[in-house]
Amino acid sequence: MKFDQCLFGYADGHGLLASSLPLGSELSLLTELSDLAPGTIFGDSYGYWTGIPVPSIRRYALMRTWPAHEMPRPGCVWTHALLMEPLLLESIEDLFALTGLFVRPAKPLELADYQEPMVVDIPLTEMTPTKVDSSIVRRLLATLYLGEEGSIEIASPGQLDAAIFAIWSQQWPRLRRNFRFQTALSQSRRSSSGTRFDVTAVLGQPATPHTPPVPKTCSDWLSAAEQDVQSGKTGNLRHFLWHYGQDVRRQRGSFQPLVEIQLMSNSLSLSVGQRVIDIVQSAFPELDDARQLKQDLVDGQLVASAQAKLLLHHFTQPKNPLFPPPSATGIAALMSAWPKQSSDVLELAQITADAFDPLGRSVFESVTAHIEENEVWSLLRTYPQVCKRILRLRPTLVLTGMSDELDGDFLAELLQLLPDNSVGIDNLISHALQRNDAQLAKVTFAKFPDQTMRQVVLATNGNIDSIADAWKSEFLSRPGMLLKSEILSLMPSTRGLYVVANTLGWLTTPTIIAAGSGPWCAALKKVPNDLTGHSKDTFDCFLIALSVKSGGDAGRDIIELIFNELHESILESRLNWDARAILLPVLPELGLFEDWDIGLRLRLAVTAAYVRYNWPTQSYAKLARNETVKKLLARAAKRTDGGQDYYYAVL
Repeated sequence: MKFDQCLFGYADGHGLLASSLPLGSELSLLTELSDLAPGTIFGDSYGYWTGIPVPSIRRYALMRTWPAHEMPRPGCVWTHALLMEPLLLESIEDLFALTGLFVRPAKPLELADYQEPMVVDIPLTEMTPTKVDSSIVRRLLATLYLGEEGSIEIASPGQLDAAIFAIWSQQWPRLRRNFRFQTALSQSRRSSSGTRFDVTAVLGQPATPHTPPVPKTCSDWLSAAEQDVQSGKTGNLRHFLWHYGQDVRRQRGSFQPLVEIQLMSNSLSLSVGQRVIDIVQSAFPELDDARQLKQDLVDGQLVASAQAKLLLHHFTQPKNPLFPPPSATGIAALMSAWPKQSSDVLELAQITADAFDPLGRSVFESVTAHIEENEVWSLLRTYPQVCKRILRLRPTLVLTGMSDELDGDFLAELLQLLPDNSVGIDNLISHALQRNDAQLAKVTFAKFPDQTMRQVVLATNGNIDSIADAWKSEFLSRPGMLLKSEILSLMPSTRGLYVVANTLGWLTTPTIIAAGSGPWCAALKKVPNDLTGHSKDTFDCFLIALSVKSGGDAGRDIIELIFNELHESILESRLNWDARAILLPVLPELGLFEDWDIGLRLRLAVTAAYVRYNWPTQSYAKLARNETVKKLLARAAKRTDGGQDYYYAVL
């Protein structure tokens, strides 16, 4: 490690005797400072210290001044000065180690030793005393950082030295290289001169100092700073100060607020958030002032319990931000804020609930990530926007929550966000059916068609008019979905099937014909029959007519099931006009003299269907439940082209 140096002393007047570096325009200043300070009391001291920046030569001058009693002229002094580059000054953790580098001249005077840079080994020997005077340290801290009188009262020369170096070592780089001090003890406070010092020494009684007492409100940060000074280079506070003091605009004015924030860094109190805001607002009002400190605060890396409150301030003051936006790491850290900071978290969530920008969305997702299901629904009345935004992010919550309390439009929105295979959707749809909401019905049918159709069928209980008009309309507009075996089979009885067929328009609806007999046959095998009289005849005519038109095994099964009873009703002239209107279109025209015989026309239509669809002859034979019907079917088979095998089957 290399230091430039110079020596001042008496030679036909006080002046520069030797230097390893040209001093330029700073020569006069350094010459003045190296001379005996006015009113200095040396006593038993071996000298005093002066520290001052000399910007024109880009150095910091640390000077040691000794009395030169051996010189013939009274008041002569020797001053050895180290001229340190700022980076070199910053690299030394314990500046007290510099005190061992100063050499008082001796006779014969060897000026050559001062004309070359001083080279010393690294590391420098640590020489800081294990303990410095606490009262002096506290008065120095108050003087430097509370703007009090810069003269420190001490009882004897040299009493200030150790404390000065200890406090200087605590300072971050910019404070260090701008620190102006002189420890020369004077009998009275110095009048103003061309050189302004941050700290000087004046003779007094430290036990009863004349400096004002430190206010109680300042005691915490002063105690912390004093303790750190006593800890030396192992102190935690100085590492904090060095880290966050690097980009503050005010130097000494930033010391106290930085210490106060450091004291809160491990606080779990929820009240520290506003305190941090107040400190930052007062000490670092510009966005780029103390930028690293502010970034770590909003990221929750520092004073984590204040993070949510600080972000609230950030989002509520968008035009004049005090804090920068949080980083991705900071946003992730917000997850731990719930429920410890629940009030601030919910306010923050409320502000960002409708945010469209990436930052707002990310913050919302992070602060609400750990809110449990039961907690989400509890927010519906107090923080509705928060609740709704959480549900948008976690739509499956609606499957197990209080969906009845959501408005129809929002519930419809959530339904569209649900996965297709959502567990619990049936229960949700069942509750939704209680609302006469056309948009909700439309969305529900579109998103979950099969599940919705099932729930609607179950809700009708055989009476379509029992459901709300909005659902009924959507239900009937989807006959293709309704006419599925698994859906029709959910009907509670054949009366429900009758209602469906009647509502859809019997055989006038192409979809019914296209669906065929299969769904109806499957349903007939599962649901109990509760139809009688005209309703039963009408429904039976519909089934027979559909089976004749559509064929298939299901059509054959239906004819086997209901032909005999319907045929009997016709023979007994009990068939009502509605039933006839459904059946007649599928019956053959026999001319003027036979068209009146509906029974004959039915037997011929059924026989023709057996031939057309190549249904088994054994099935045809089953239709004849008595001898009369057997003869009638045989005649029908005989009149039908291709009906010979069926003729023999019933004989």
